[in-house]
Amino acid sequence: MEALPDSGMLLAVLEHTPALVFVSEFVSGRIVYVNPAGVGLLGLGDAVHAYARTTAELFTDVGLVQAREVESALVERGEWNGLTEFRHFVTGEPIPMLISTFVLQYTRTGPSLIASIAQDRRGAEVDEQRLHRALGESAYRAREQQAIADLSQLAVGGDLDELLGAAAGAAAALMGVQCSSIAQMSDDGALAVLAYRGPEPSPTVFAPGRGSQPGFAAASGSVIVCADRVHETRFSTVGMTGRGLHSGVCVPIGSEAVWGVLTAHSRRPREYTDRDLTFLRSVTAVLSAAIRRIEAEAALVHQSLHDPLTGLPNRALARRRLDEALDAAPRGGTRVALLLVDLDDFKIVNDSLGHAGGDDALIVLARHLRSAVRPGDTVARLGGDEFVVVCEHVAGATEAVAIAARITGSLADLNRAESLDWPISASIGVALSDPECTREELVRRADSAMYRAKATGPGGYALYDGTF
Repeated sequence: MEALPDSGMLLAVLEHTPALVFVSEFVSGRIVYVNPAGVGLLGLGDAVHAYARTTAELFTDVGLVQAREVESALVERGEWNGLTEFRHFVTGEPIPMLISTFVLQYTRTGPSLIASIAQDRRGAEVDEQRLHRALGESAYRAREQQAIADLSQLAVGGDLDELLGAAAGAAAALMGVQCSSIAQMSDDGALAVLAYRGPEPSPTVFAPGRGSQPGFAAASGSVIVCADRVHETRFSTVGMTGRGLHSGVCVPIGSEAVWGVLTAHSRRPREYTDRDLTFLRSVTAVLSAAIRRIEAEAALVHQSLHDPLTGLPNRALARRRLDEALDAAPRGGTRVALLLVDLDDFKIVNDSLGHAGGDDALIVLARHLRSAVRPGDTVARLGGDEFVVVCEHVAGATEAVAIAARITGSLADLNRAESLDWPISASIGVALSDPECTREELVRRADSAMYRAKATGPGGYALYDGTF
């Protein structure tokens, strides 16, 4: 115990109280004292291990979201009271707590030592109204509003995973429920869990449709409340039963279409109030806006790096992939193959079939390029009738030429199998990197090989060997 008055009576009280009590430095957050109840509650092993930690390590993501509010209150008023969330150091389980924090010692520059007294509220579900009365209805409402404000701030510039974790934590802590999660819906209606707060193990997926409460909420696009699974007939409660959960509420996430679901579940039968649902809807509104922004930004990035006609990576992305491949090749002891692909007689195709026919030919070529290359190879359109294939981890010329042969063979099969308005073929130049090869040099080699292939007739390929 450090920096506390030498009082045997005070120490005896602290050592025997069932509440968690700890003292920490305000600036560094270093813990200088924690009582036995706190050591046991948080799974710290012993007090010595606690003194090597800071207060930031005691909290979950949702607890850390409150840090700015708590620090401001301590500086301005000298105290802060409210709900927060600690974590168990062994199991990782979030522990909702009712905490009172106050300044124990000041210096000339401000607060120096902070004392905190916290009570475990995991049993608060039994009588949540009593808790609300103890806190005061207005104080509890203010905590909800602060949580929404903190999430909104995080949504503006934060990472999506961080936001989802904080949102699940806020729902669990403020609703006083056993667990909360956020799951994203896939094309088949199943929901993959992206964020979870509650006892381990975390669920990984919720069944689609009537197979689970989250699936039913996503399929219906409606808030689904289950006060007691014993009386539930709308959807399967097998998942709830397996996790020992009796009640829950699921709220869809998404602006125009359902993106996923926010869940909150309790081990006990429970009626969820209008205020509970309003709070959860506010959380999902923040998430929906953030997801809409992130998806819009991702779409803009995708558009800037992909060809609108074929959907392939464009010249800028091809350059990036080639630079990355050349940088990694020496470390892996392999080589990079660059295939420059040029559609034969494209001007004639365009003049004969019109621009629409030319576009169709480019789309067909792009499709066959994708199907002929290896998994992990990058197929890109440079512009006009020029395409490029970046192949990493190539052992040598034999493997590189085999890829080119598959492409020309695929197009030959297409011409034999289908009645096309104009035969589609391509000439391919193949070049292999060496340890000192730059991107510009590799492109020059592939371009030289491609013109040699064209000179031998349509539908051929040539390997750059340094002789041309």
